[in-house]
Amino acid sequence: MRAAKITFYLLSLGCPKNLVDSEKLTRRLRLSGHRPVSGPEEADVLIVNTCGFIEAAKEESIGEILGLSRIKDGKRLLVFGCLSQRYGDELRAELPEVDAMWGVDAEEEIARYLGGETNPRECAPPDVRPLGAERPLGAERPSTYPYAYLKISEGCGRRCSFCSIPLIRGPLRNFSPEEILSEAEGHIRTGIKELILVSQDTGSYNLKGYKLPALLKDICRLPGDFRVRLHYLHPSGIGPSGIGPSGGILEAMAGEPKAVKYLDVPLQHSEQRILRLMSRGGSRRDFKRAISRARKMMPGLAVRTTFIVGFPGESEEEFEGLMDFIEETGFEHAGAFVYSKEEGTAAARLPGQLPRTAKKRRWDRLMKAQAAISLEKNKALLGREMTALVDEAEGATAVGRLACQSPDVDGVVFIENANAGLKAGDFTRVLITRAYDYDLEAVPVGEAG
Repeated sequence: MRAAKITFYLLSLGCPKNLVDSEKLTRRLRLSGHRPVSGPEEADVLIVNTCGFIEAAKEESIGEILGLSRIKDGKRLLVFGCLSQRYGDELRAELPEVDAMWGVDAEEEIARYLGGETNPRECAPPDVRPLGAERPLGAERPSTYPYAYLKISEGCGRRCSFCSIPLIRGPLRNFSPEEILSEAEGHIRTGIKELILVSQDTGSYNLKGYKLPALLKDICRLPGDFRVRLHYLHPSGIGPSGIGPSGGILEAMAGEPKAVKYLDVPLQHSEQRILRLMSRGGSRRDFKRAISRARKMMPGLAVRTTFIVGFPGESEEEFEGLMDFIEETGFEHAGAFVYSKEEGTAAARLPGQLPRTAKKRRWDRLMKAQAAISLEKNKALLGREMTALVDEAEGATAVGRLACQSPDVDGVVFIENANAGLKAGDFTRVLITRAYDYDLEAVPVGEAG
C-alpha cells in the first residue's frame, strides 16, 4: 500500500553548509510528493537539522527540539545533522520525544522512513559516506531570496586543534565539477543572482588537478546575469610564500568580472604561539602581507575574517597583540567566537583553559573595537554610487546588499523604495546616504536630488 503524502516543516540550524543539506532534503521529499509548509502548526512532520559545532550551537539545537516537542500534538518529530551524528546515543536517551534520528548525509534514509520503508528503531546516525552520484542537483530554495549557497565539497582534511568538524563530517571529499556546474546552472535558470560557494575548506577544492580557480572561472563563464562569492578560504591558500602558495585563487577573483571582490578568510588569531597551538600556522606578519597583496590586486576589496578569543593559554599580552592586529589591518568585517572546549579535539586537552568570564570580557572588547572600525569603513562609502542586489522589497523600503556584504554575516543596505519599484533579484545603482556600525541607507540613483 502506498504511503500517504505528508506536509513537513524543516528547521535548519547552523551554517550555510547545513542550509544546503536542508535544501537537498526538501527537494528529495518534494520529489516523493511531500509538501513543505512555512510553520510547524501546519505540518504533519517536524524536522530539525541540527548544528553541533560549538557549545552554544548544541544548546540552540536542543532548545529548538524541545520547543517543537511541546507542540507535537500527534505530529512526528525527526532530527538529523551534525549534533545527532556525533551524539546520537546520548540524544536518544535524553530526548524520548524524538520519533526518529539520523546523522549527516541522511536524505535518502529520511525519505524512505517517511515513505514507510523503515522502522524508527532502525534509524541510526550513518557512518560518514563517500559522496556518490545521488546528490540532488538544482536544489529548490525554501525562500524567495535571490542568492543560493552552492556546496562544493564535504568534510575537512585539516586538523585544527579546536575544531570538531572532521569528527562529524569526516575527511575532505570534493564534488565533481560536472555536479557543481549543473547545480549552478539550475540555480541561474530559477533566477538566482548570487551564487555563494561554500564548504568546510573551500580553498582546498582539488579534483585530479582541477582546483578552485578553474572552478570559479567556469562558473563565472556560465551565461546569465549573476555574481559569484567565495566563503571559507583557509589563509594558506591566499597568501605569499610566508603562508603558503596562492594557488591562483586571488588571480582568478581579480580576473573574473562576475567574481565578487570579497575575501572571506578565517584567520582565528594573529599571534604565532597561539596559531601553532591551534595547528593553523602563519603569523601576524604573514597575514598582513597576504591581505595587503590582495587589496593591491583588487582595489575596493572587502575582507571578512573570524577570530577565536580565550583559546587555552592565551595571555593578556597575546590578546592585546590580536587587538593591535585588528586595529592595524582594518577589516571590513570581522566576527569572533568565544573558545568552546569541544570533546575529542586536541585543544580540549591543553592546559590553561580560561574562565568563561575572561573569555566573554575579551569577546566584548574585540566586538566593540570592530564595530568602530566597521562604522569608519561604512562612513567612507557616504556619497558613493554603488550597485546593490535587492534581497527583499515590500512597501517603502527595500533591503539589499552591496558586493562588500554577504548574507546573514554582514550588514545590509536599506534602499528608499517608495517610487523606485524595486523587486527581489534586481541589481540597482544606489547612492549611499547614511552609515551605521554595520548597515547603510541609500536612495536609488536618480532620486538623490
